[in-house]
Amino acid sequence: MSELVDTFSNRLNNAMRIRNIKATELSLKTGIAKSSLSEYINGKYEAKQDGVYLLAKALNVNEAWLMGCDVPMEKNFDNNQEYVIDTRGLTHEEIESIKRYIEFIKNEKKNDKK
Repeated sequence: MSELVDTFSNRLNNAMRIRNIKATELSLKTGIAKSSLSEYINGKYEAKQDGVYLLAKALNVNEAWLMGCDVPMEKNFDNNQEYVIDTRGLTHEEIESIKRYIEFIKNEKKNDKK
């Protein structure tokens, strides 16, 4: 796991500056209340996983980077990157089914290379 090198608040502020987006617009894009967003920006609180996801998506940044990890800010979609799947609203059984399907696809790719 990458080590933490910066704070969530600093990263959020930097991403907002780089993307030229104000708190009001970010609140509208994410559905996160302006008061909560203000607390994140000022470092009083850090967003929970679902909030980090929404913020990273709206700002088009890597979620791990936003949380302060030593990873690139930009989302780089390549075959070696792990992806976060939004499983909100799914049952445990449905999530397990998705995991099995992912493993099936990985195994199929391995078999194709042989």
